[in-house]
Amino acid sequence: MAGWSLPGRAHVPSGRANVKPALRLADDRGRPPRVSDVRLADLGVHAPHGRYAPREADRALATLLTGDAPLVVVHGKRLTGTTRTVAEAVRTHLPDHTLLAFHPDPRVPLAALVAAAKRHAADGAVLWIDAAGTTALRQLGDIEVPDGVRVLVTAHSGLLAGARLPDPLVGAAVQVGSLTATDLDALRAVDVDVPAEPKPTRLGRLVVPLEPLRRALDGDAGLDRQALLRVFADWQRLDPPVPLTTEALAALYVDYRRELGPVGVPTLSRALEWAVDRGLVTAVGSRGFYYGSGLLSAVADQQRTPVSGRFWRYAARTFPADLRREVGLAAFDRGDYPHARDLLDDVADVPPRVMYGIAYRAHRSRSVAIARRWYEKAIAAGSVPARVDLGVLEAAEGRASVARTWFRAAIDGGDPGEASRAMHGLGVLEREHGNLDEARRWFTGAAASDDPVQAASAMVDLGALAEDLGDVDEARSWYERARAHSGRPISVLRPV
Repeated sequence: MAGWSLPGRAHVPSGRANVKPALRLADDRGRPPRVSDVRLADLGVHAPHGRYAPREADRALATLLTGDAPLVVVHGKRLTGTTRTVAEAVRTHLPDHTLLAFHPDPRVPLAALVAAAKRHAADGAVLWIDAAGTTALRQLGDIEVPDGVRVLVTAHSGLLAGARLPDPLVGAAVQVGSLTATDLDALRAVDVDVPAEPKPTRLGRLVVPLEPLRRALDGDAGLDRQALLRVFADWQRLDPPVPLTTEALAALYVDYRRELGPVGVPTLSRALEWAVDRGLVTAVGSRGFYYGSGLLSAVADQQRTPVSGRFWRYAARTFPADLRREVGLAAFDRGDYPHARDLLDDVADVPPRVMYGIAYRAHRSRSVAIARRWYEKAIAAGSVPARVDLGVLEAAEGRASVARTWFRAAIDGGDPGEASRAMHGLGVLEREHGNLDEARRWFTGAAASDDPVQAASAMVDLGALAEDLGDVDEARSWYERARAHSGRPISVLRPV
């Protein structure tokens, strides 16, 4: 594809390059190509590019692209072959459309990209957004796609269920799943060497040579390069809504390099040149920003390499509250609850379910003071489940009167499911304190609820109460009702 820009080089429009869309693919005059003129590598498909093996998602994509769907979001787990699948579909069904692929800059509104695509709508335009970050995905509901424009988005499935995105996401959604037996047979038919019983169930793990990158992230290519690649992997994994600028990269690189060992002559420029030459890093503009290949974060996650403590300290030290919120929510989505807690502690607009999740995890790890504090924050934000679990926590801590207050607040909270949990909790609390009539009253209330789990559990507790009082027939009756309600055997009568 002579004449088009090479990976690692950017065509940057004149004017404010840091805030305007920067075309990733353009000829010497700044004109975007037709879909049929681009290579798979230009669309973000990782090498090698052998013959395409059909996937189960192909039919759904064909229907959408030959129809009038203006916005299509194709998602899959990392390395499942999502980008390759969509690339083949767009090259097959929309070859004569103009392709607009921009460098990913979170500062540029998605509406500005759509407006740029609109200028080519007369002959058909495809706005290609590969490996979309949270910032772009969150704006899908704010755009109006003009006639003649198709917006094709690929994304990692994990992002779609995260705390930073609306549910459901706007647009026609297609999932590219793990390899099925049919997919494996199709790969063998195009001469891919597939073992008889392949362990990888994701296409990228089977065909993309990841071992050199694993070794580089482990330091085999030198500590300078290792530090650089880890910076890009961590930045991509936490997905802050700002680009990795020259200044930020320099600061993080120094911290990461010091973490790995003694530093001699600064070598960021040489490490960066090495990474750009290998397509692992893209530099946008002479004084702009950088972004890394998606393989970096994919391999780092596959290796279970934790995000460096240097990144967390950098974020806490330099990010304003709105950025700390975004990175804290990303940490929460990744299951890194301690760092999520640290970053979200003093910021506004944290979703109640996130506060509750942080509290619950601290509760599970027996960090009572932390759990209590975050339950209280969640309750102040309107969380009813937090009232129940704070009641459970206070009951376990021997603060019965406080526990009763929270259980009763949950019953009055307007959530029937949580009310049944609270009634059951009150029943357990009163039974432990010898208040059997009160315990029976609350267990009876929970047993009458529509929550099958709480109802069956309360019936078992009512049976145990009856058994403690010597009424075996009533106990047996409650156990039988619990069995009928839950569909599972209940055998808890103690031998006489």
